[in-house]
Amino acid sequence: MRIFLPFLLVLALPTRHASLSGSGAGVEVKVCKGVSESPDIIKAVLRACILICVAYLPALRVTGEVQALVRKSSPPDFWEIAKEYEKVLHDYVPRLLGSAATYFESTNFTDITSSMNHIVSATTAFRDNIKGALDAHHITFDIFTEELEGTFMTIVNKIENIPLPDKASGHAERAEMVEKVLDDTERELKKLAARYEIEEDIAAYLMALKPRVKALIVTVSDINEQYPQLLPVLAFSVAALLVPESWILRPFLSMFGFGPMGPVKGSTAALLQSRFWGAAVDGDSWFSWLQAAGMGAIPTWGGLVTKVPLLVGGLLAMLLPCCNRG
Repeated sequence: MRIFLPFLLVLALPTRHASLSGSGAGVEVKVCKGVSESPDIIKAVLRACILICVAYLPALRVTGEVQALVRKSSPPDFWEIAKEYEKVLHDYVPRLLGSAATYFESTNFTDITSSMNHIVSATTAFRDNIKGALDAHHITFDIFTEELEGTFMTIVNKIENIPLPDKASGHAERAEMVEKVLDDTERELKKLAARYEIEEDIAAYLMALKPRVKALIVTVSDINEQYPQLLPVLAFSVAALLVPESWILRPFLSMFGFGPMGPVKGSTAALLQSRFWGAAVDGDSWFSWLQAAGMGAIPTWGGLVTKVPLLVGGLLAMLLPCCNRG
């Protein structure tokens, strides 16, 4: 019952010059004149109710069309749902990161979008280049992807054997780990390339890929060190942006903790996230962000970094746009 009290409080606010303050975060929302008479506020409250369910009621965490997709598989597959909503995510994530860049006055957030666009473009070119060679060996991309996943799991097993540090890795330690993973990736992919006579294609792809991946890791690291509460947003954003070329980027970037499943599942995914970022992303948050994308909901950034509960943060995120138009 306590879960819905803040929601009832918002509904009970007077329609003129009312405010809702959060003592812990110093958050104040002014309810504009006549806001209760606007249909926008009704939509906002309804969306906020959905966010409440997403945050607090696991059985209702994913709704509508997304819920229908979830029912197709048990447990729900993040990647299956993300693929179905590829266009929505393609539009939503740059807007999400752009909003963060504006709020935090930092281009690091939009740099993530830029790095991922380059990574996806390079991967698209690589896929087009190797298609003929794979066809000549009567190998489909599905089969090739399975082989890639096995290749990346070999690397993951090596990472798992490295003892976890007592504290989150700093820039130097993380850079060393990234370099090692990329070197192992190059070595293993060259073995696979020789089998299908695509050595030159692999070499060109890795030459384009490696600097972009390093830039991505550095950018995410910089944000994560300053705002560790944003790790779920950052991990989700990278995972969502890789979807167009998930056949190789899904298992590859999962090694750096960007994704809940794939060849890297369960405790292994949590271990990789902890190793690179100092914390694991809660499994349910991946689906919560999918739902937010489906609604086009942009979070209250101040609420996220000051640890305002998602219930209140979600309500404020929905209500603020209405008030700003007043």
